[in-house]
Amino acid sequence: MHRTVLAALALLFLTAPLTALMIAPTPIPDRLALADAVVVGKIVSIEDKTVSAKRFPGDPNKSEFKVALIQIDDPLYGAKGLTRVRLGFVPPPPQVQPNPGKPVIGGGINRFPQLNHAVGQEACFFLKKHADGDFYVAPMYFDVIDKKVAGFDKEIAQVKQCAKLLENPAASLQAKNADERLLTAAMMLTRYRTPPAGVQNPKTEALSAEQSKLLLAALASADWSKRIDGTQVSPQMVFFRLNLTAKDGWTQPKNGQEIPAAAQKWLKDNADKYRVQRFVP
Repeated sequence: MHRTVLAALALLFLTAPLTALMIAPTPIPDRLALADAVVVGKIVSIEDKTVSAKRFPGDPNKSEFKVALIQIDDPLYGAKGLTRVRLGFVPPPPQVQPNPGKPVIGGGINRFPQLNHAVGQEACFFLKKHADGDFYVAPMYFDVIDKKVAGFDKEIAQVKQCAKLLENPAASLQAKNADERLLTAAMMLTRYRTPPAGVQNPKTEALSAEQSKLLLAALASADWSKRIDGTQVSPQMVFFRLNLTAKDGWTQPKNGQEIPAAAQKWLKDNADKYRVQRFVP
């Protein structure tokens, strides 16, 4: 899903009734692929002054951001050499309950307590550089994994696995393990094929022939009968991120059961000539 849409939905969630539905968390590989930095750390202070800035590109209004200072314990991705980072956030509105016994209006604090950052909070933060502010943001509720939640260590292990693959994507796309090749391709295509937030009619450019071939080969050699354990990543899902059309020689079978075989054939037939398109940052 487009990150601008996700950011807009986040604003909706912060003011939605408690009974409202919540979108499912984005898989960790996708979160990592779209993050500028991922760190495990502790909030050690909140700056006294707020910063006036837009919440996301295209936001017609500015909001007052509080800024938390995160002491980094483990720079998992994109934060090598850093010991601290600044995290901007807009506190959720307080709950309002005009009629005791009836549903609460608002619900931001209880629904997303990890987004109302406070000194002492320890968590894994998926960070994105703010468009025009000198700080990072973690806009979605699933961009913060609190250390207190069940399964924290398991999720961090997956983050570390994905981060290691992205350290040298060219090598990872040629790894002996097929799941590692597919997971790397999934993250790279998420990064390349997600339009930049707030940009109307974003431009695209072709990847190098070598990198395109590695990505297509990783997809073609994957096991199309399953997803990667512990993720929502499947070869077919990753293939559709290419957004192929008839101009690319792709015609999707009407029978869904025929898609895997047709897709694998297209990948093998076009590995040497198709150039994967990426959105220009």
